[in-house]
Amino acid sequence: MTWLCAVVFAVAVSFTGAAVNLTSPEVFNPIFYMSTNVEVLRHGIRNTSSAEQHWLHHGMDMGLMACGSFHSAQYLRRYPDLEKAYGLHGYRQAVEHYLTTGLHEHRLGYLEGGYAGHWTVSDAKHRIFLGAAARMGASVVSLVWNNYEFINSWDHGRELQMAMNFLPHGGCYNPTEAGGQADSQKSITKTHIQSVHASGNTLTTKVLPAFWFRAAHPVTGDGRRCHNGKSAMNTVDTYRYPFSKKVTLECPGVTQPCLHFWSSFTIAGDIPSWTTLQMEAPTGYLTGDFTVFRSYDHSSGHLVAYNHVKPMVVSTPDDRYAMGIFSSPKQDTDQYMYYGKFQFPNRFKYVGAATNKWNVVFRKHTLPANSTHVFNYDTYMCVGSVHDVTACMKSLLHAHQSELIG
Repeated sequence: MTWLCAVVFAVAVSFTGAAVNLTSPEVFNPIFYMSTNVEVLRHGIRNTSSAEQHWLHHGMDMGLMACGSFHSAQYLRRYPDLEKAYGLHGYRQAVEHYLTTGLHEHRLGYLEGGYAGHWTVSDAKHRIFLGAAARMGASVVSLVWNNYEFINSWDHGRELQMAMNFLPHGGCYNPTEAGGQADSQKSITKTHIQSVHASGNTLTTKVLPAFWFRAAHPVTGDGRRCHNGKSAMNTVDTYRYPFSKKVTLECPGVTQPCLHFWSSFTIAGDIPSWTTLQMEAPTGYLTGDFTVFRSYDHSSGHLVAYNHVKPMVVSTPDDRYAMGIFSSPKQDTDQYMYYGKFQFPNRFKYVGAATNKWNVVFRKHTLPANSTHVFNYDTYMCVGSVHDVTACMKSLLHAHQSELIG
């Protein structure tokens, strides 16, 4: 079942003489609400109806963030007239005002520059909102288009983020921007944030990423490369060298909704002997609704069966929501870059736990021991319906025609 941002649940309030839907998709998404707020998770809330009730009777008055495009605490601080009228803790009134008046006045529902560990940037023209959270190492935890949430942030292993691993070690030596496996759904992470800047349509961050596994801990459930029972090869919990990114909600030569994701990896220190470095630049964990994987064929301008060397389009079955991913093959890589796809069913039986992942992977061969190298990559993401994304991909690849091969 597809969730836009909420189910219809009208609640009458004493405001401007009208009933206000306090679970409107403009302010509430049950999956985002459960994934974002540790307070909600600690109450054992794992389904949409419980999430709605908690939001209506507790979370709203606590000033919890319930949707990627709106935060009542930030809304009050952004607009002095509202703070004066309702006070710093008038969160319910802030929600009501936004729904009845703020949207019509084209007010933004967040504070420029961030507040309370959450940063938001937007492209108002295309109704895109992108958010990062301190709890998840300043990785991208939310991407909203037309009131629809694209990103799964159920735990620290998901998000839209950067990661790298070293073959044949795989997850046994695996710096991960959003945090490690043991961080799970906790309020903290072993990723250390060095800087965050959010302004206009651009988010810039620099972090020291957590290793996926805690230092020397036995490994569990990591597939074929890092076998169960083997210990993590990192001797510390946090990688000592930075991952940096710059995400801009605009792509050169493209008029449709589009994101430019620039990533920078620093490779340094005493890394275990390895054969191939793999950099996910980046990887995106989408909600469980995104189950259809296809590729974009530039020569025909049509979507075709998934092929790991062609730009990718991931969509919902009804084609109403889609994301297209393109990265130029002419970047710093020793082997061909590829687009990977992965699907993870909802084995926990919780709403929001299912996820579908894509990644763009660049590879480098062995580098001299204890040497320092910085690798930078550009990836572009189209957002919208399948029709929108196909048009965006056409414009995007046309703008990068000189970089294409084959």
